[in-house]
Amino acid sequence: MAVEKVSQEDTKVLERGGKILDIGKKINDSDVAIDTGFFLCSPKIFEYAKKAIKEGASELADCVRIAGQSGDAEVADVSGYFWADVDTKQDLDQAKRLIVENSQKKRGASDFVAHYFNRPIENTILYYISEWSFITPNRLTIATNIFAWFVTYLFFSGYLGLGALLTFVVGIIDGLDGKLARIKWSSTKLGLMEHPFDMLYEFSWLIALALFLSQSESFLPITFAAISITFIAFYRFCYDQFRRATGVSLDVYGRFERAFRRIAGRRNIYNVYILIGVLLGVPAYSLIVILVHSAITAIIYAWRAAIHLHAIDKKG
Repeated sequence: MAVEKVSQEDTKVLERGGKILDIGKKINDSDVAIDTGFFLCSPKIFEYAKKAIKEGASELADCVRIAGQSGDAEVADVSGYFWADVDTKQDLDQAKRLIVENSQKKRGASDFVAHYFNRPIENTILYYISEWSFITPNRLTIATNIFAWFVTYLFFSGYLGLGALLTFVVGIIDGLDGKLARIKWSSTKLGLMEHPFDMLYEFSWLIALALFLSQSESFLPITFAAISITFIAFYRFCYDQFRRATGVSLDVYGRFERAFRRIAGRRNIYNVYILIGVLLGVPAYSLIVILVHSAITAIIYAWRAAIHLHAIDKKG
């Protein structure tokens, strides 16, 4: 039984204490549920089918109604679970959109760029490509890395404008593989290797940008990039250790963390800094801002993780 808004077109179920009393579209009662269309039947259903045929009925719902009258049919409450009734092409399109919308990780997108900018674009792309058999999550991961290392080359070669723009393309493609795996129920242990490779090319962007800028601004850009990478590696390790210790992501552990994650240091936000710096003609300042933001994020994550873990220890 799925409790939804009841319309005239819905097949309704009247039940008491888990037993089906009646089923059909003409039920007019305040205590009804919607027939989801899912039935688990034993071979005994054919006995009720024969009875339904003798009564001139031809629907499965009639078999269930007769079984219910004999006290032989029960309901399973599926309230809150994901289901959709598909009768028309429009229903199918709507169901597909619902599946795509629900392919996001349970904790949702982290930073504001991923949440407000990347997510709608990713979902639109997934709506069209999710049924293409030649596009798989692992192939999308490979494509992401190819694009990402091309960006590294652009930064190192001085094509900062094009490189800065393509970082956002990489961010969108990077969000597709995990969602597609969840849509197709094809998540694998191998897919977890995506994250180390993500960190690798993220660091390569900062290094390549710093190396190019160091040609005209001495060693300072390299220093800024090196310190930023240290802070990023540190707060990611704090983040990972917290998840291992608690089984819960630090991003969603408390109210403060759920709010802070929108502005915490993330690759997407660092890409915004790089683009703004390139557009203003001061790309070196982008590295300074990234350094400051990564340092603040490292301090806050270490502080919050320590507070929560200490509280768990005291309870233990």
